[in-house]
Amino acid sequence: MSEADLQMLDAVFGPGPGTTPEERAAQSKQIFVRGLDLLTFDHSAKARGRRLTAQEALEAYEFDKLCEVVQDGSAIITSDPVAVGRTLRERRNQLGIDIRTVASKSGLVASVVEALEASKRRPVREYERVARVLGLDERLISFNPEPQGNEKVAVRLRRISDELPALSPSVVATLAEASWVAMTQIRLEEKLGLRRPKHDFHVSNNYGSPLGRPAYLVGYELAQAFRKELDLSTGPIPSMRELVEIQLATPVIQAPLGEMIAGATVQSTRQHRAIVLNVHGKNADPRVRRTTMAHELCHLLFDPSPQLQDLRVDEYDALDERDDLRADPIEQRANAFAVELLAPKSEAVARYRSSAEGALGHFLDEFGISFTAGRYQLWNSLKRSVALESLWAPNTAPDSTWEERETYTLAYHPLRVLAEHPSRAGRFSAVVVRAASLGAISWDTAAEWLFSTEDEVKNAQADLQDLFPDVFKV
Repeated sequence: MSEADLQMLDAVFGPGPGTTPEERAAQSKQIFVRGLDLLTFDHSAKARGRRLTAQEALEAYEFDKLCEVVQDGSAIITSDPVAVGRTLRERRNQLGIDIRTVASKSGLVASVVEALEASKRRPVREYERVARVLGLDERLISFNPEPQGNEKVAVRLRRISDELPALSPSVVATLAEASWVAMTQIRLEEKLGLRRPKHDFHVSNNYGSPLGRPAYLVGYELAQAFRKELDLSTGPIPSMRELVEIQLATPVIQAPLGEMIAGATVQSTRQHRAIVLNVHGKNADPRVRRTTMAHELCHLLFDPSPQLQDLRVDEYDALDERDDLRADPIEQRANAFAVELLAPKSEAVARYRSSAEGALGHFLDEFGISFTAGRYQLWNSLKRSVALESLWAPNTAPDSTWEERETYTLAYHPLRVLAEHPSRAGRFSAVVVRAASLGAISWDTAAEWLFSTEDEVKNAQADLQDLFPDVFKV
């Protein structure tokens, strides 16, 4: 490297070790400020743009742009002054939602959203806020003229919203934002070294045959192979949350999806998928939530892209259907996978018979499985030798330990404001704070994403470390 190159690295990042922009950015204390179309150094506490660490600025805008800041005092980061508004408008139309829905979700008024879509001179933070609601990478909305972030998911959301009455414009917007949360969490986890090696699971086109082996038997076999691959015992899975989020490194996003939808599987990046769980309706019971997560896990791990279609939305009623009576083999396979994963047939009968006569409730609590799914699994495990109606359980609250194991911190998150924004309240919040503490993103960015002040986010760090210790081991 020439002396001139080293001098430029010093000018951009300040003196420090390393001979590449990435090495220097990782050690740099330099702060940049990004406006809608300009990137500059942070020379004033009164600057109103988004403050970015050196790592953020380098990752988003590349080294040549940072050199322009040194040489010219600022760098132009947009080539088309009206592209940003067009990007927002096109994505909103892709999703099939109106301006009022976007305004409500972003905390802005409709007239401001209209001004943003017209590329009017508005604060960059307002543009970013709307971009996140629409599932776009807000860093690139003016820098890259093409929309960035889950384009196929947006198209799929528009298509299936015509098929599912439960998929209202508000729910569509919620799922779009959830895809942004998953996309952003994955990007930060990779930067922090939190992504773990994948297990050896492969998508499968095997959905059985109406004239041969039915799809539900394939689902049972997939669940058995899954347990073997992860070296799980035949007993209850202590925490589906930890299994999915930590062992499988898969984002689980909690979000309000109305009273009918149980969950969804979304293609969050080209290589990764994520699970979205409804925080309303039957999922309030952690046993139902575990069953929903197990069902979505089958879609996530094993459905090829044409079957997943970049987004799969499941209603509660569909998850409650008997596996062998489902018309859709994709859902039949996922239902069977879920029940066999949570309560293997080899254990179900033994555990049930060892308890008091008719103690289905004890069985449901022991395995942490929903009433409907557990009842059918036990009935099938008993080879239907008893009347289905004889398998009953009083409508009682689940064992509190399941809520403790599966909780997503909504009830006691250190940032109380996130009770109103549950999609940001899970592991995402811990990853964001950890990224800020290491300089991967600025505290300004972290505060904006978590709807808080910088001081509030910094003060929450210790509590988040207790809730998500593996995130802070890096």
